[in-house]
Parts: sequence; C-alpha cells; structure tokens
Amino acid sequence: MPRQAIALVSTSLFALILSACDARPSDPVPTPTVPPTTPAAAAAETTAAIQSGSLSPQGQPLEKPVTCREEIGDAAAQALVRRCIAVSPATRPPCNVANPCQMIEDEIKRGCDFFGPNEKPAECTS
Repeated sequence: MPRQAIALVSTSLFALILSACDARPSDPVPTPTVPPTTPAAAAAETTAAIQSGSLSPQGQPLEKPVTCREEIGDAAAQALVRRCIAVSPATRPPCNVANPCQMIEDEIKRGCDFFGPNEKPAECTS
C-alpha cells in the first residue's frame, strides 16, 4: 500500500477515534426527584400508615377508616383495647378504640404469639 494511502487511512482512523471520545449523551440522566428510601424507612412508613388507619394490616389503602368503636360499639371496643394492652409487647401499641378492630385484634394475636403454649394469659383465649 502506498505511503499516502496509509497516511490517509491513519488520519481518518485517528479522527474517528477522537470524535468517539468527544461523544456526549443526547439526553442527560434525570436526577431523581424523590430521595431513595431504605427498606427500614419504607417499613416504618407502612407501619405508621397502618397505625393511623389509612392502610389495612395487609397494607391495602382503606376507603374510609372505620373505628372499632363505630364497628362494634363502645363497650365491646373498650374490652378489646384492654385485652390488647394486656398482651401487646409494643411500646406504642395500636390498642385504641379509634383504630380499626382488625388492627387491634392483629396486635392481640401478635402479642399472644410471644407466649408459650402453657404461658398464654386469659386475654389470649377470649
């Protein structure tokens, strides 16, 4: 191959390599608008939403939060709350007549699961 042809190919190849190095992306990478959350933060948000009555214990949104008092009446709701307080290991349990009855019952079940079969208090058998 003649020297001139080699120089032309080399120059073209060099120009092609330089143009590839100078390439810029056509669209910039979007910056996230919401800061990433950790799994622990997401779990804390879900727990808070369940305790506030905006999510069911299964994590589903509730149409209208129904209080336990509205659902079963004041006397029965107060009895359920007393059972819940007696067995719940939580520092801020959802044992409140303003919460849905299912949430209170789930907390009673969760608390009772901490006891052994022969250690369960009477509140776990009611």
